[in-house]
Amino acid sequence: MLASSLKLTEEASSILLLLSDLASGLSLTANGSYWTGIPLPSEKSYALMRTWLAPEMPRPGCVWTHALIVAFSDIARFPDLSVLVEHLARPNTESGFEMYCEPILLVLPPDEASLRKEAVGFDVVDAHRVIQAIYADNGTGTVVAPLGALDALIFSIWSQQWPKLRRSFSFRTASGSSHSHSNTRRFDLTVLLRPEVDQISLFDCDTNDIDAWEMACVDDLLFPKSTDLRRFLWRYGSDVRFGRKRFKFLVNVYLWTRSTRLVGKDLHKILANVSKVLSSPEDGKVLKEDLVGRNRYSLLPSIDSIDMLAFYVNAPIAEKLPTPSAIGLEEILRSWPERSEEILSIAETAAEGVTELGTQLLERLMDVIDASSFLSSTVIRPNLRNKMLLSNPSLLDCDALVNMPSEEIVRLIKYVPDDNHALIDRILLRLIEIDDINLAENMVQRFPYSAVSIVIRAIESLFVGDGTLTVHLSWVKAVSTQSSIILHGGYIERSRTTSALAFFASMLGYDQPEILEAGSMPWVTGLKNAKDDIDGAGRQKLLVFLLKLALHKPVSGCEPLFEIAFDAVHSYLKYSQLDWEQTSQLQQYLPNLIWFKNWDNCLRLKTGIVDAYANCNLNPKSFKRLTTNADLYDDLIELADDSKAGRKFLKQLI
Repeated sequence: MLASSLKLTEEASSILLLLSDLASGLSLTANGSYWTGIPLPSEKSYALMRTWLAPEMPRPGCVWTHALIVAFSDIARFPDLSVLVEHLARPNTESGFEMYCEPILLVLPPDEASLRKEAVGFDVVDAHRVIQAIYADNGTGTVVAPLGALDALIFSIWSQQWPKLRRSFSFRTASGSSHSHSNTRRFDLTVLLRPEVDQISLFDCDTNDIDAWEMACVDDLLFPKSTDLRRFLWRYGSDVRFGRKRFKFLVNVYLWTRSTRLVGKDLHKILANVSKVLSSPEDGKVLKEDLVGRNRYSLLPSIDSIDMLAFYVNAPIAEKLPTPSAIGLEEILRSWPERSEEILSIAETAAEGVTELGTQLLERLMDVIDASSFLSSTVIRPNLRNKMLLSNPSLLDCDALVNMPSEEIVRLIKYVPDDNHALIDRILLRLIEIDDINLAENMVQRFPYSAVSIVIRAIESLFVGDGTLTVHLSWVKAVSTQSSIILHGGYIERSRTTSALAFFASMLGYDQPEILEAGSMPWVTGLKNAKDDIDGAGRQKLLVFLLKLALHKPVSGCEPLFEIAFDAVHSYLKYSQLDWEQTSQLQQYLPNLIWFKNWDNCLRLKTGIVDAYANCNLNPKSFKRLTTNADLYDDLIELADDSKAGRKFLKQLI
């Protein structure tokens, strides 16, 4: 080193010593020179070198090399790195080397307005070839050109790079014909020299084959001032790993984002590519955060929040991106009236997996989705339907429920908790309008107490005349299996009409063992509260039932059943107004007389009544109210007088 303004480390000196020699196999003309650019990591600096032939020196092959050392921290301050060119001077032995012992004070233009505005002079085909050699996937890092033909172009390409890439970019503008991979591998770009020939033959290329990203780079090189592309590269290349390999990708991202708003498939394409190429969390973090709306200084267009949400929920690769702040769920839900189908489709996917945004969407969706449209809008979205019902089963409380297949209703009802009685009642009030035995049986089995209550109330309302619901036979049959709940739940006692009592008796099967075991008291209470509105065949069946019930187990308090039924039933028997089935069923509760009297059903009935009052200590006052027919009453007195217990009972009548 003949002169220097800076003391270099041994490592840096070794590198510069090697590179300051004449490139292997290279022949220069007397006035010829070439450039070498190389980073010096140990110095945290970059070395820009120019080498000239030194024919004035006695030793053949001598060269002069001037190296300009620029700190890494300063490399970003040059909008156009070609301003460095005029500061590299060929040494002269006559004038000495003192000038090289002083640092160069370089005054930069105060702003871009003072930069030259004329287009840089280079051929488009040349630029295409150099860009391909440096950045293309199959780039070799070498181009062929006459000495100095590409110097201005290379400085423009170097200036186009963002600071981090500038600092790592290495190049040499001349290499001899003996060039091989082994002795040029340190350079990202090497120009192989060939004799002066027609450049068209050297760069024979059809410009129609230039890719869009390459053309964008070429167009940008025409302007030394800061451009949109250059600002984009400087911002988003700052933290990208493997910068030279990512250059093409960043230019493509720039082209993909040239719109006022990113939406749909275009947005998804960008997000997917960024996630795939920049897979490490810290790789391209600025680009990722700007893309998902986390920086107000972003150079990217606005995004469609719903389309962004769709990507995050649908694409597993989205986990490589930061959590977006641009997805405002409130904003998304404000779009619900116009874009509900899109949001529901996203929610369906969210319901399949577990993502933070998907969970938030499902939670917020509860506030906007209307129960009246929930079932119809989730017909083709079973995962969403199940997930939302799991959180909010009240969504089943809608008119659309009755239009669904019974099998699906049964499946969905599983989401209704057993202790939400208000919801259960509202749902059952809708379902009893469906005449489907399987549905009815399932509902009664799942919610026996609620189903019985709803159906009984509906039946009562029909008989009172204020009912608006149709009670189908399927529900009556299903509820009839719950006789214990009906008999012991106070429903008989709260009956408002004798018509309803008759219906309940028929529904329960009249004198079934469980009804007989429950006894007569529920029916006694029911009769006291009920309006007597039944007549005809219905009344006949009810009275026979009540009489059988009282005769089966006569107990104190059952007297009203005898009072309402005895006189009428006796008349039915006397005038043969009961059919054979009713008569035969009644006979089972009547006492057997001696064989030649057993044919007389009226006598058997009167005997049974007398025995019940006399033997079971029933109310004597009630006995007097059994009939208004004097002859019939005399018959009862006469029958009572035929037994010891009867005579004792008659004494109580006095």
